[in-house]
Amino acid sequence: MHSRALPYFLPDWKIWKPLLWLAFFFWVCFLIYESTQPGKAGPAHGIIYTDKLQHLTFFFAGGISLGAAMRVTFAIRWATLFLIVLLILCTLGLADEIHQLFVTGRSGGDPFDWLADLGGSAAGLATLRHFYAKRPRENPGTPAGD
Repeated sequence: MHSRALPYFLPDWKIWKPLLWLAFFFWVCFLIYESTQPGKAGPAHGIIYTDKLQHLTFFFAGGISLGAAMRVTFAIRWATLFLIVLLILCTLGLADEIHQLFVTGRSGGDPFDWLADLGGSAAGLATLRHFYAKRPRENPGTPAGD
């Protein structure tokens, strides 16, 4: 019998819990590292809103990593997990924007960057939930979604 805490395509190994928390830890470390890098004196390319796409993509990965780590650790419903992870990642995104106000050459405090963080986090969690929803049901009598 496969653990409900893991997506259906992952083998049921006990090592997943520490690996998923380690992935989130490295995600946070990379966020801190990137936030402390001084900004450049001008746009590196002419593509508009590339930074928003970077925020969206980065927090997409954060949503997946924290959501998966919390799913294998805590037995909570998806709606609760979704709210907790969004709160944590949105707080990290806000702290990141405030931190960038004090980094040379960075333009922190952008509410649209924070909204991109929120959108990326939600999209990552929705993608993660999709992988769990595709699991073949072991007992057809149980309701879908927990």
